[in-house]
Amino acid sequence: MATGYEKINNIKNILCKPMTVESLAISLNCKPRTIYRHIQQLEKENCGLHKFKQDGQTFYVVQPEQKTDFNQDLVKKLEKLRKSFESDSPTGVKNLKIIDNLINSLSVTDPDSFKVDPISVDPDFELDYGPFCDRNLKDTIVSKILKAIHDGVKVNITYRSTTREGEDQETFTVSPVKLVLRVDTLYLIAANDEFEETQIFRNYVVENIVNMTMTNVPVVKLAFDSKVHYKYTFGKWTDASLPPQDISLVVKSKWLQSQFKKSNFVPAANFKETKSRFVVDLKLRITPDFKSWLLGVLPDVEILKPASLKADMKNLLKEAMKSLQG
Repeated sequence: MATGYEKINNIKNILCKPMTVESLAISLNCKPRTIYRHIQQLEKENCGLHKFKQDGQTFYVVQPEQKTDFNQDLVKKLEKLRKSFESDSPTGVKNLKIIDNLINSLSVTDPDSFKVDPISVDPDFELDYGPFCDRNLKDTIVSKILKAIHDGVKVNITYRSTTREGEDQETFTVSPVKLVLRVDTLYLIAANDEFEETQIFRNYVVENIVNMTMTNVPVVKLAFDSKVHYKYTFGKWTDASLPPQDISLVVKSKWLQSQFKKSNFVPAANFKETKSRFVVDLKLRITPDFKSWLLGVLPDVEILKPASLKADMKNLLKEAMKSLQG
């Protein structure tokens, strides 16, 4: 059995990265009240314990005042390389995302987290998002969208809806707010004529914008918060007409438990872990993309609630069996 001294040192090692009391309790397989006692002990020590709030949660991290950036030279080279990428094309946006992730992972100040593995950015390295990724994006439209956002003017877009029969085209005027790459699809986030009444931003798949022209009509700067926009959202669907529901899943497999622990839901997923089971509580809109994902991992989960979701999964399985037997 570990001594009190060993437990405190263990927490210090874990807190090289910011963590909440709840996440510490899960990592150490103990109750939150035990973690609070250890935190109180750490506060008495001069170990560099810092406390801060983010997204409504309280985080703790042990970071000495004297920091050392072990990859400083490499990070500087990556930041210089970053300036050579264009941000007005889909490829450029994806490349910038890779560079930013590399810079974040290499900006290490804790010696225990330092890795000496060499990382290189090769021009022959291609990030492939799979068979359903956007391949027909027009760089000129992306450039125009970004210019319109920077200039603060409205745009006229001719949009092809893939959700309607015959892929009808429609032309209308919108106020562009942001370009967002989400689940491998590039979206124009914009406000239409109904925004003043609904306060809801619309998502337009950039690939489906057939044509776009800038106007001389200025727009008032609109505050856009991606966490608010994608609240209760699992994937691409942001249909505000669907009410968010409380979802509870028993996750049986370790790999899926690990995926949930690394997930980024808004609001955040809540975990209840015991020796016998791992329960995930979510607040989401039950959309087609969530149902499709859940169907794919169904052998690894048990649906506790809502009962309607369990019934939907049973119907989907019945339909799939009919298709296979036909």
